[in-house]
Amino acid sequence: MTIILKQDHDALRAMMHDFAHVLRTRGSEALPDIARRRISFSQLFRQHMGREDARALDLRNGRQAAQADPVLREHGRAIRILFLRYSDHIKYWTPAVIKGSWDDYLAAVLVLQGELADRMAWEERCLYPLIDAQPRGAA
Repeated sequence: MTIILKQDHDALRAMMHDFAHVLRTRGSEALPDIARRRISFSQLFRQHMGREDARALDLRNGRQAAQADPVLREHGRAIRILFLRYSDHIKYWTPAVIKGSWDDYLAAVLVLQGELADRMAWEERCLYPLIDAQPRGAA
């Protein structure tokens, strides 16, 4: 049941890796490419969150709800915090601010990417096994 979610994670990791590479190897001439990459990442991130939320809801309403509750609470809390940090990051780091603070932008991106990578690893370790153990048709 989590194959698509894991594929999303792999795609998000690849996008983050490529984005960091662009930031490390190119200068402000990459701003149009950066803008395009930010939009693509944001679209996949939002789609993934929707798919993940649907699986979490199935789990919350399924036979394993009591067992899954602490994990689902932690997941909900952490993903809200991460989503708000990501939203604030996008709002603050406009193209003009990026251009004027390239090194600071790179540092901010790497911190945020690290937080997302940690969250995805936690989901794969703690949340996805519960989703996969959910009996088919349970909800």
